Amino acid sequence: MSIKRVIIEGACKLEGIINENSRRGGVVICHPHPLYGGDMHNNVVGAIEKGFAYKGFTTLRFNFRGVGESTGFYGNGQGEEEDLLDAAEFLMVQIDKDGLIMFAGYSFGAWICSRAVPKLERLDGLFLVSYPFAFYESESLKRYKGTIFMVGGKSDDIGPIDRLIETYKAIPSLQKSLKIVPTDHFYQGNEKEITDFIKEVVPSPGI
Repeated sequence: MSIKRVIIEGACKLEGIINENSRRGGVVICHPHPLYGGDMHNNVVGAIEKGFAYKGFTTLRFNFRGVGESTGFYGNGQGEEEDLLDAAEFLMVQIDKDGLIMFAGYSFGAWICSRAVPKLERLDGLFLVSYPFAFYESESLKRYKGTIFMVGGKSDDIGPIDRLIETYKAIPSLQKSLKIVPTDHFYQGNEKEITDFIKEVVPSPGI
């Protein structure tokens, strides 16, 4: 295991932290909304990273443009989608050519993950926490046929539980899992539920 800060070169220069584990699989983790204090040090981002690192994935979390030391300005979703694709390209160099590649995101970051899916030639899975159904469409998720894991808070007003369940049921994937946590949108004190869910349901990428 090797943890280090990195700079991702793309449309903007993005600061990130990579945790190098197996070269057989990697995950890019996206943080919540940049205009509301979201960054790669968020508690839920940390819980996601901890779970995937435990499973042996090489993890990459990064700050969207305009956050922390990342250059640029908020891009209304389109810019952040570009950032994610740049981060994915960076991560793919760090793992085997045929290694697993996954996207994980929390809140706004989950929406960005769903936006970016059609732009990739392949993606081996999505891990989405509290998709913000109250603010963004989810029709693209209802067409997603790949492996998907979803987490929602029972009292989440930004990712309402009824919308989560409705969307989850509509997703045509045969490989999907859902976890409902007794919490609101912010998961304070409930981070371990997310980490444990990853440990339970996400397959290890191998050695």
